[in-house]
Amino acid sequence: MKSLLCLSLDYTAVSTAERDEAKNSWSFLPALREKGRILEAVPVSTCNRTEIYLRLPPGGTVPEEILHPRVRTLSGEEAVLHLLRVLLGLESMACGESSIVGQVRESYGGAGDLCGPWLHRLFQGCLRMAKLLRTCYHPGREPSVPRLMAEKLREHPSFPSIPALVVGAGEIGEETARILAGLSVPVSVTNRSGERGRSLAETLGAPFLPWEDWRERAADFGALFFCTGAPAPLFSLAERREGQRIFDLGSPPQVERNAGGSPFLLAMDDLAVEAAKITAEYRTKLRRLESEAAEAARSVCAELTSLSAETYKRLVLLRAERIVEERADLTARKTGADRESLRRMGWSVVKALLSPAFAESDPHARRLWKILSGDMEEPADD
Repeated sequence: MKSLLCLSLDYTAVSTAERDEAKNSWSFLPALREKGRILEAVPVSTCNRTEIYLRLPPGGTVPEEILHPRVRTLSGEEAVLHLLRVLLGLESMACGESSIVGQVRESYGGAGDLCGPWLHRLFQGCLRMAKLLRTCYHPGREPSVPRLMAEKLREHPSFPSIPALVVGAGEIGEETARILAGLSVPVSVTNRSGERGRSLAETLGAPFLPWEDWRERAADFGALFFCTGAPAPLFSLAERREGQRIFDLGSPPQVERNAGGSPFLLAMDDLAVEAAKITAEYRTKLRRLESEAAEAARSVCAELTSLSAETYKRLVLLRAERIVEERADLTARKTGADRESLRRMGWSVVKALLSPAFAESDPHARRLWKILSGDMEEPADD
């Protein structure tokens, strides 16, 4: 595990522009692997972070070609826990958000030959475990960057009647448009790919603007939401009409700003402080998820060191908990029976089936077993 490293730059350390510039170092990765200075690598880019997951040869050190002066370096189990927390949205600006999973999965899939069998097992294990933990412990509707941006529109004196244009119909653009429509904002959509943009517009019952027309029509809207991944800015603050609000959700930034900034532009880097305030209460709901993430990271590490039988037991146990809780809730609602009695009955069946398998389990699996089957009280939140 000592050979595993994560080189992390996130929104708390550097700006979006600096993170995008740091990605230039990724071009060195194929040559570094060819020379044996690294064994495997998966570069990851999301709205909030730029990272490289590395496996080094025995005794190897991080090549200076890919180091950044403000990078945070994590190794071994710490790196595994970090990846799992990223996938759970626990390291995101919008704490608990789910869109991060697709962004990490896309980066992992795009690593190609740089990703060898060991990192494949790491990412597959963390993706699988994150899905399971979200299913079991996520408290529900989470804040997201599009939601945080859209909510800021409430401050406009003409809300919700202010017309808004969403530029881009990818994952972020689609979520933004749906949230705005849900807030009763008259939203329009434009996208470079007309087919995808029209499909989203039709779904929302919103007007669609052809890509070649949106710039000429931009002044018709009181708010512009930029949600593309274009390599260069699409808009300048100099083009903004009086009273217009600009929201830049793009990575890299899609709006060219003035040197001194502008109170009428809200970009990713501007959202960090606001997001911390909005998500503080939501973070308290994620305590169980955070505590289980640490234990789950140990399970992934065990799997990486071939102790997959114990990992499988934990997965089975977490799934069993989910089923018992769901069935107890459903039956109690339908019949009026006591939920706790139903839960104990369900676990008595599970215990009869699984007790032999857990008798020789590792300490964490035995602890989970005792808590979930009612033989031990669950520790209270601090």
